[in-house]
Amino acid sequence: MSSEPGNKVYFLYTLSGAIILLLITLPLGGVAPLDEPKVYAYDGAYYNLGIPVGLSFVAFVNLLIFVVSAILFWGSKGLFKNIIIDSSALSFVFLNYINYFIIWLVWHPQITILPLIFIIKYNGASAIQPDLGQVVLIIYIYRMFKRSRRPRPLSGLELDKPVDESPQPGGVQ
Repeated sequence: MSSEPGNKVYFLYTLSGAIILLLITLPLGGVAPLDEPKVYAYDGAYYNLGIPVGLSFVAFVNLLIFVVSAILFWGSKGLFKNIIIDSSALSFVFLNYINYFIIWLVWHPQITILPLIFIIKYNGASAIQPDLGQVVLIIYIYRMFKRSRRPRPLSGLELDKPVDESPQPGGVQ
C-alpha cells in the first residue's frame, strides 16, 4: 500500500503546516526594524506602525522560507519537503492579504487589485506594487493541480516486488 496521502489529506497537512509556521513566525513581528517612531501623529490622528510593519516583516520571512524551500526541494518526492514548500506558500499568501487589509483599516487608502499588481492611492499619491501573494498563490495552485493529476497506484498492490514480465523459459513459442 502506498504511503502517499490523498489530495484532501495532503491539503490538510499543508494547512496544518501553514498554521504551525504562522505560530512560529508571528512572534518575529516584534523585532521588525522600524526607521520611524512606532507611534506618530499625522493629520490629527495617531498611527501605530508596529502592527503593519511587523506583519510585513513576518510575511517577508515566510516568503523567504517559501523561496528557499522551493529552490532546495522543488521536484522532491519527499512528503515533508513538499509540505514545507506548500505550507510556507499558504502562510505567506494569508499574511500578505491580512497585511493589506490592516493597511486599509489603518490609513483607508484606495486599493485596486489587478492581476499581479496593487494600485494604492493615498493622500493624492499613487503607487503600483507587485502582488507577490498572487504569484505565490498561482504557484501553489499549479503545484496542487499537478499533484492531483499525478497517477496514484491502486490500493492493495505490492510496490516492493516488481512484476517480472520477461519471457519465461518453456512458454508459448
